[in-house]
Amino acid sequence: LARDLGLPTATSELMHFGDEVAIVVERYDRLRTQSGVTRAHQEDTCQALGVHPTRKYENEGGPGVTSIARILREHSRAPAEDIDTFIDALAFNWIVAGTDAHAKNYSFLIGIGGTIRLAPLYDIASALPYESMREQKIKLAMKIGGKYRVRDIGAHEWQKCAGELELDPDPVLARVAGMAASIPDQVSALREREQEKGLAHPVVERLVDAIIKRARSCARVMPGAPSTR
Repeated sequence: LARDLGLPTATSELMHFGDEVAIVVERYDRLRTQSGVTRAHQEDTCQALGVHPTRKYENEGGPGVTSIARILREHSRAPAEDIDTFIDALAFNWIVAGTDAHAKNYSFLIGIGGTIRLAPLYDIASALPYESMREQKIKLAMKIGGKYRVRDIGAHEWQKCAGELELDPDPVLARVAGMAASIPDQVSALREREQEKGLAHPVVERLVDAIIKRARSCARVMPGAPSTR
């Protein structure tokens, strides 16, 4: 779904091995060259900032949104593009209730001279299909505008987040609103496409229905969001 929305992600594919069905994820930190496969060096945010991995969640003392944006602004070869992608990732995780988007799930590919690019997104998971996770209690791994709980985050918090990142709030709110508005159609189309490949399970149905419902709820709290039907 994130890839269908235009976010750079690790490439994953549904594959069949005899009677087994598996999701296969291709490593993006390996490059095929004439001399063989070469490793592309990467560091996650905890590694880049020297933070112990047990503190990967912001509420445990780990890096937050401003720390990641600062790394991108100071060291990326394309800071504006990478920060836009990071905003999209934050928005996506807010909409789908991606509670595990902590500092070790954002990484940087390191190039010549120590310049970096934000790595493709990976390990994206939604808490929505799990009956034990009631939406009013779901918390994100990083604060948006000072709030962790997804139900407490709205236009004001996104505006505040934009200010913390030294960005014009209007384009940021427009990006978030546009994503929320487009997700219901995108995830419905994705469900049909993946069902044809054999990915059919009650959890998938619950996840898709929950994402549609939540995306429409998110769109309603964002100013200027297009209609989501």
